[in-house]
Amino acid sequence: MTFRKLLIIFVGLLLIFAVAAGLTSINHPIILKWLSGTARIIGRPITATVYTNGQINDNIEVFHVDKYWNGEKADYYLLHFFYADTKETRETISINIKDNYVGRPSGNSKREYDKILGRLIQGEVGAKFTPFTDDMKGYNFDPQLSFTDKTIKLNIPPTAKEFKCDSIRIEL
Repeated sequence: MTFRKLLIIFVGLLLIFAVAAGLTSINHPIILKWLSGTARIIGRPITATVYTNGQINDNIEVFHVDKYWNGEKADYYLLHFFYADTKETRETISINIKDNYVGRPSGNSKREYDKILGRLIQGEVGAKFTPFTDDMKGYNFDPQLSFTDKTIKLNIPPTAKEFKCDSIRIEL
């Protein structure tokens, strides 16, 4: 095989990859961020039972994150309320066990959070959270977070209608 044929094959494969990535990014814009290194794959949901207002809710997925973007060790859970998703936004809450707070991401769009092939992908801006207790960007609300090795409990602000619940309990 000549060098020219190898070059044609290489350019053809590169073109096919670029077209596939471009077409995929129309519905999943976070793909381009992941390819450029400003998004990361969190993974598949963990096995957990989620209760909202005392009833089992199968429409909330729980993901565990064990390291921050800078590589430091982390211990927080992401709750993805896929029943509250719209075409452009993804409803997510962070429960940070290590730092003992509940927060909302700075960015909640499809460019910051998306699920592709069952895996949650998180953008760099979406990895920054504002605590519920913050009076400017948060809800100015104490969620009364409590947790043990196997259970996490918290309250949801009454003004956060998109979550459609008052309280959440997670059995890990």
